[in-house]
Amino acid sequence: MSRSKETAIWSKARRPIALAAFPVILALAPPSIASPPTATPGVGPPLAALPFSFEPNVGQTDPRVKFLSRGRGVTLFVAPTETVFMTARSAVRMRLVGASATSEVQGVDPLPGRSHFLVGRDPARWRTDTPTFGRVRSRSVYPGVDLVHYGAQGRQLEYDFIVAPGADPGVIRLAFDGTDRLKLDHDGDLVLHVGATRLRLGAPRVYQASAEGRRAVAGAWRLEGRNTAGFRIGAYDTSQMLVIDPTVELATYVGGGGVDQAFGIALGADGSVFVTGNTTSVNFPTTLGSLASTARGGVDAFVVRLKADFTTAIYSTFLGGSGDDAGRSIAVDTAGNAYVTGFTTSADFPTTPGSVKPARPAGEAAGVADAFVVKLNPQGSAPVYSTYLGGTLSDVGLGIAIDTAGFAYVTGGTFSSDFPSFFAAQPFLGGDRDAFVTKLNPTGSLLVYSTFLGGLGTEVGNAITVDATGAAYVTGSTTCAAAPCSTVTDFPTTPGVASPLRPPGEAAGVTDVFVSKLDAVGSVVYSTYLGGTGADEGLGIVVDQLGNAIVTGGTASANFPVTSAFRAFTGTLEAFLTKLNTTASAVVFSRPVPTTSPSPLTGQSRDALPSAPSLALAIATDASERLYLAGSEFRGGAAQTDAVVIEFGPSGTSPSDEFFVGGAGDDFGFAIAVDGPGNNVFLAGQTTSVAGLATAGVVQPTFGGGVDGFVARMSGFNPPPEGGGGGGGRACVIATAAFGTPLAREVSVLRVFRDHILVRNAAGRALVAVYYRLSPPAARVIAKHETLRAITRAALSPAIAGAGFALARPRTAFVMFAVVWSALVALLVGLALARREAAARRAAFAATFLVALGLTLAAGLFGADPEPPGASRSQLAQVGGGAAASRIARRTSGADEPGVERYDVELDGFAGVPLAPGAARVRPTFHSGLLGYEVASDLADGILTADGFTVTDPKLTEAVGIAGGDRIVAINGYPPAGGAFASFLLMQRDPDRNTITVHLDRRGVRMERVIVVR
Repeated sequence: MSRSKETAIWSKARRPIALAAFPVILALAPPSIASPPTATPGVGPPLAALPFSFEPNVGQTDPRVKFLSRGRGVTLFVAPTETVFMTARSAVRMRLVGASATSEVQGVDPLPGRSHFLVGRDPARWRTDTPTFGRVRSRSVYPGVDLVHYGAQGRQLEYDFIVAPGADPGVIRLAFDGTDRLKLDHDGDLVLHVGATRLRLGAPRVYQASAEGRRAVAGAWRLEGRNTAGFRIGAYDTSQMLVIDPTVELATYVGGGGVDQAFGIALGADGSVFVTGNTTSVNFPTTLGSLASTARGGVDAFVVRLKADFTTAIYSTFLGGSGDDAGRSIAVDTAGNAYVTGFTTSADFPTTPGSVKPARPAGEAAGVADAFVVKLNPQGSAPVYSTYLGGTLSDVGLGIAIDTAGFAYVTGGTFSSDFPSFFAAQPFLGGDRDAFVTKLNPTGSLLVYSTFLGGLGTEVGNAITVDATGAAYVTGSTTCAAAPCSTVTDFPTTPGVASPLRPPGEAAGVTDVFVSKLDAVGSVVYSTYLGGTGADEGLGIVVDQLGNAIVTGGTASANFPVTSAFRAFTGTLEAFLTKLNTTASAVVFSRPVPTTSPSPLTGQSRDALPSAPSLALAIATDASERLYLAGSEFRGGAAQTDAVVIEFGPSGTSPSDEFFVGGAGDDFGFAIAVDGPGNNVFLAGQTTSVAGLATAGVVQPTFGGGVDGFVARMSGFNPPPEGGGGGGGRACVIATAAFGTPLAREVSVLRVFRDHILVRNAAGRALVAVYYRLSPPAARVIAKHETLRAITRAALSPAIAGAGFALARPRTAFVMFAVVWSALVALLVGLALARREAAARRAAFAATFLVALGLTLAAGLFGADPEPPGASRSQLAQVGGGAAASRIARRTSGADEPGVERYDVELDGFAGVPLAPGAARVRPTFHSGLLGYEVASDLADGILTADGFTVTDPKLTEAVGIAGGDRIVAINGYPPAGGAFASFLLMQRDPDRNTITVHLDRRGVRMERVIVVR
C-alpha cells in the first residue's frame, strides 16, 4: 500500500477515544473520535494525597448509618456494629459479630471543609455547613475495644482496632456478607471473593505504642468460617494499649482533563514504579524540576516515577516537542535511569548532542513520525541521552529492553528504506513495512547493530527482551504478501525451527506471529513463524534462565499450535501462551489463556463459540519463573471491557483466578511488571472509569477527565495449595474431579451458573456454602476411580445442560423449573401417602429439600436479567461538530486486486451524514435474541452469531460499501467481534496499524473492503 496515508496518522491521536470494543461497528469507523475537551491551563490534579473525609449522616442516607465517606472508587458507610464498602462492582458488609449495638460513633479530627445537602424542594429539609472529619471512632464495640476508620496520609483507607489494657482482642470477629468466600493467601492477606471481583484486606499490622516508639507484635488473620474471620495475636504487654491495623491494596489514576494512556511500566531497584504513555492534557500533573513541567504539543509523551506506596510522584514530566509525541515502552536500570521508546512528529524533540541521531532525517515531511530512544536520569530532570531513530517515512518504537551493562535494545516498525542499519543481519527493507531491531551503547552515541527484520509483506516488532548473554528475543506479526502463503518463505526464518513455513491454506494479508533471536552482535540465531490459518499476533515476550522464549498475544486460529495437556483453540479471538525451546526447534508448551466470561449466545463456557474476545498485551515473570499475563477482555454481554491479569506456573499450568482491574467504565491493561518474589504485580493501562478504581491516599485518587491512565498494584497471586481432591479455588470440585480439570467446559458452565444465578440471593449463597463444605471428601474419592468419574460425568450431564439453558434463557428456564419441580414434589408426596411411615418421612424430607432447592433456583433465575448486565448502557462520543463533512473517499483498486474496494476514512465525519448534536452512540447495545446476539448502534445494527455479523441496518456503514443483509465474516483475519476488538487495541499502541480489511459475504459472493483510517 502506498505511503500517501502518512499525512494523517495523527488525526486520531489528537482526540479522546471512545473506549469501547464493538463487534463490527468499531471496525467500520474505528476508533470513534472526539475533539479534546477545552482545558484551562494551570495546575492539574494534586500529586499529594488529599485528606480522606467523613461526613455525619444528617438525612442523606439510611438512618442506621452514622457516618459516610464518598471517596473515589468506594463509598464507606459506618454504623455501630457494621461497615459497608460499596464499589461500582460490589457491596460488602463487614459485621462485628457480637458487638454492642449501643456503641457510640463519633467524628474525630475535624477538617476545615463543610458539606451541604440541598435535596428536594423543601428548604426545611436542606442541611448546610455539615462538618467533616478525618477519622470516625466507634467506642466500645467490644469491651475495651474501639474501632477507628480513617484515611492514612500517604497510604490508603484504613481501619484500626484499639484494644485497651487488659481487654481481650480474641473477641473481635468479622463476618463479611455479600462475599462468596474468604481466603488467606501466602502473604497473610485476607481475600474476599465477590463473584469475579476480589477485595483484598492486607495482613494486619499489630503494634503497641510507647515513649520509645512503636513495638511490633506478631499478628495474623484467622479464618473462623467461610465468611468469618478474626485475628491471631502473639505475646504482648497486656498493660499497654494494642493496635490492630489491616489495610487495602493500591491503585491510582494518572492523568489530567484530556486523554491519558499508560502503555509501559517498569520497576526500580528501590521498588519505585515507572510509567510512560501519552497525554493530551495540558493540566497533566507534573512536578517542579522535572525535564518539562508544561506541555509543548497537542499530544505529549510522559514519564512518571511513583514511590512504591503510590503516595508521591518522585518525578512526573512531559517528554516531547511542538509536534505529537507518545511513549510506548520503558525499562529501568539499577541506578534508576529510565529508558523510554515511542514515536514523535516533533522537529524539536529534545535530543542530546553526540547521540546517534540528534536531528530528524533530511527531507522528511512534516508530521511524519520517527521513533525515539531516551535515557532519563533518576531525578527525571535531564536526559542522559536522547535520540531520534528512523528514516524519512514513518517509524515507531514499541518495545525496549536493557541489559546489565546499560545497552538498550529497541524494536518497532518502519516504512523507511533509509532506516539506519549497521552490522545488519538484513540491511534492506523487505516489503511495505518491516520490523526493526536496534542496539545502542550505554551513552546512546553508537549503534552496536541495527537491522530490518521482515519479508515482502508487512511486519512489526511489538515486544523485545534480552538474556544474560546480551541476546535479544523479539516477537511481533508478519503478513504474507501473496498466496499461496504456505509455499512462500519471504519472512527470513531459519532452518530447523518449529515452523519455518506459514500454515497451509492461509490467506494473503493474514498475520502470523514471528519469534526471532539475535545474538549480542546482531546475527540471527533463529527465526520462526508461530500461528495457524487465522490471524495471530505476538505482543509480549520473556525469556527464562535457560534461554527458552515464552510468547503471548492473540489468535483467531483454531489450529494454533497446542500441546496435549491443554484444550484446542476455538477460532475466536483468544489470548495464547507459548514456550519455545532454546533453539526454537520445538514447542515446549502452548495453550489458550482461559477467561471467565461465558459465551454471549448460549451462556456456555469460554470454550464455546463465540466467546468473549480477549487479548494478552504483555507478559512478565518472577524469580521463580512464574508467568503473569496482562491484557483486556471484552465482555460482550455487558458491552464493557476490563483489564485483566492472570498467573501461570512455569510450565504453563495452574492458571490463577482472573484479576479484573477497573471500575464501571472501560478499562484496558497494556503493560505489566512483577517484583522478584512475585509478591506484587503492577498493571498499567487506560480507563474511562470515573469511580471504582483508585484507592484512597494514593497520588491521584480522582479521575482527571476524558480518558485517564492508571497504575494498579496487586498481590496474593501465589496462595498455598488448597485441600480437596479434584481441584479447588473457584471451580466446582466434584465436576473438576469428574472431568479432570477446572478448565473443562462443563466445569465452567457450572461455575458461571453458580456466579450468575445461585449467589444472587441469600438462599443460593447458603446452598453454595453447604456444597463447598461437603463436596471435597466426595471429590477426593471420585478423582481416584475412573469408573466413578464416568458415572459422575453422566450424572452431571443433565445439570450442565440445564445450567447452560438457564444462563441463555433465564425466564424460560424459570417456567420450566417450576413445572418440573411441581411435578416432582407431587410425585414424592403421592409415593409418601402410598407407603409406610418411615418411607413417608424420607419422602417428605426429600420433597422439602427439593422445594427449597427449586425456590432457590427460581429466585436466582427470576432475578436474572434477560439481557446481559449493562446491555442497555450506551456511551456518547464526539465525532465532529454539527453536520459532518464528507470524509470518506473511495479509491480505485489495482488491477491485481479484483473485487477489492478501498476507502480512505476521515474520522471527523461520515460521508456527509449529519449526526444529532455532533455525537453518535458508538458503543452498541446487546440483546440475546432467538437468532443470535442482537447488536444495535448508531453506526450499524445486526445479529452476531458464530457464523459472523449479519447487518440488518447498515446506517453509516453504507458509506464504506456495506449493505443490509451483508454478513461480515472477518475483520483483519479475526471473527467480527474479535476483529473489531483487536483492531481497536492495536491501533491504540501503533498509529501505523490503520488499515482494516473487512471480508463480507453478500448472498454467496465474497467481497473485501479495505478501510484506511486517517
